[in-house]
Amino acid sequence: MTFSKQTSELVGEFVGTFLFVLTITMATIGIGTLAPLAIGFMLMAMVFTFGYLSGGHFNPAITFATVITRHTPIPKFVRYTVVQVLAAIFSTLYGSAMVGLSIPVPTTNTNIVSIWQSLLSEGVYTFALSCVVLHVAYSRQRTNSFYGFAIGMCVMAAAFSVGGFTGGAFNPAVATGIQLVACIGGNCSPLIFVWMYWLAPLGGAFLAGFIYNMLDTADRKAAVEASNGAQSAPQEPAVLQG
Repeated sequence: MTFSKQTSELVGEFVGTFLFVLTITMATIGIGTLAPLAIGFMLMAMVFTFGYLSGGHFNPAITFATVITRHTPIPKFVRYTVVQVLAAIFSTLYGSAMVGLSIPVPTTNTNIVSIWQSLLSEGVYTFALSCVVLHVAYSRQRTNSFYGFAIGMCVMAAAFSVGGFTGGAFNPAVATGIQLVACIGGNCSPLIFVWMYWLAPLGGAFLAGFIYNMLDTADRKAAVEASNGAQSAPQEPAVLQG
C-alpha cells in the first residue's frame, strides 16, 4: 500500500510537527536555557527529512506565508493547519505522559507592556523565519543543500533572543497545542493569550510573503523565456469602440 501525494504530505507534516513540539517540551525541561540548541537542530532534521514530501512547514504561519506567495492553495493551508495543531496537541500529551502535566507553556504577563513586547517579538521573528523559508526553499535558490540548516538556525537564534520573555513560539500550532494540554493539567491562564500567538506570527508571515512577492525571486530563465514568448507572439488587432 502506498499513500497518495496528499496523504503523504499530511503524514509528513504530522510526524515532523509531533517530533518538533516534543523536543520543545522535553528540551525546555531537560536543559533549560540551552533548549534552543536542541529545538533548532530538531527542526533542521525534520525539514531535511520531510521537506521533499510536504515542504517541511510544521507551522501554520509558514504555510500562511506560502499562501501569500501563491505556492499553497487555501484548502491545503486549512488541511496543514489542522494537522499541525493536532500533532502539537498529541505531542504535548505524549510528553506529559513522560514528565507530567506541569510543562513549560508559552505565555506572557497580563500587563500591556508585556503583551506589546510579546506581539512585537513573535511578529518580527516569525517574519524572519518566514523570510528564510521562502527565500531558501521557494525562490530560484531552492535547489541549495543548506535550506534545513538555515531554517533551524533561524529558530534557534530567535528562541535565544526573545524566548525568555515571550515563550518563543513563533508558531501558532506550538503555542495552541501546549496551552491546551497545560489547561488539562489545570493551568488554563496561558490560554487567554492564544490569540496573540496566532495574530503576531500570521502578521509576520503575511509581511514576509508580501515582501517576497515584491522582490526578484523568480527563476530568471523562466522569466526571460516568458518575456521572449510575449514579444514574439502575434499582436491582436485593436478593437475600436464606437
